[in-house]
Amino acid sequence: MNQKIPNVVFKKNQELCVEVMDFQVLYKKLVESKDHDPFETHQIGFYLILVVIKNSYTHFLDFHFYHLQEGSALFVAKNQIQRFSKSITKAKGYGIVFNTEFLNKHYFLTNKLQLNRLFNYHIESPLIHQKELGNNDFFGIAKKLHEEYATPNNLGKSEILGSLLNVLLIKAERAKEFRKVIDVNRHRLKLFGQFKVLLEKKYMETRNSKKYAAMLNISYKFLNDVAKELTGKTAKAFIDTYVTIEIKRYLVTTPLSIKEISHKTGFDEPANMIKFFKKNTGATPLKFRKQ
Repeated sequence: MNQKIPNVVFKKNQELCVEVMDFQVLYKKLVESKDHDPFETHQIGFYLILVVIKNSYTHFLDFHFYHLQEGSALFVAKNQIQRFSKSITKAKGYGIVFNTEFLNKHYFLTNKLQLNRLFNYHIESPLIHQKELGNNDFFGIAKKLHEEYATPNNLGKSEILGSLLNVLLIKAERAKEFRKVIDVNRHRLKLFGQFKVLLEKKYMETRNSKKYAAMLNISYKFLNDVAKELTGKTAKAFIDTYVTIEIKRYLVTTPLSIKEISHKTGFDEPANMIKFFKKNTGATPLKFRKQ
């Protein structure tokens, strides 16, 4: 790998902090992109929702392929790795792009109602299907969002888009209630979120699950119970999975050497990182990078 895979940032409509396009317009923007090839692997610095309303589309996201059927929505989180497929031309739907600034400006949910599942791909699949959406008019809201974005009248546009997107996100969060995770205590969801935030900041320093429990002022057993309930993995296994994904991202998005990646991901010696990676993936870092 001779070239760093691009990290794509949100550029257009900075004032609105959101873009809403049908797949036809989205594809046109993709093929006209000059700073990167959207049909090759790239990392995004914003949030993306893909909504399919007719036919189907398959999207590559963080080393997995997700098949969106008619009536499906895919939630792509900031910093994930993805690539588009030209088969998007065969489907009809919407692409909704927004940045962190939008969330800070328009995200007005109360403390009792949080988006604990959306964009939280560590807990469950980022894909929602029609059977989970039920009759909550998710696609109707997506259509209204697109219509408002396309209207030439800019009076209050940012506020209306913000309100509609909030409704869309809440409806999607409601859809996730149909899954098994509904039975999880909300306090545990919040605690797991705090654990994940800590892990994002501290994984280079420690992979010791007992230390994370201490940082959260809870017992190791309780942290383990929470991790098992939400992810099906022990706290240690979840940490290992998280670090493995970070190593994969470095391998495919940068030209860094194995030694440099090992230091960036908290390993004292490259040999330790190689052993850890092979144990969790079945392949050496170099083999994975070539693949």
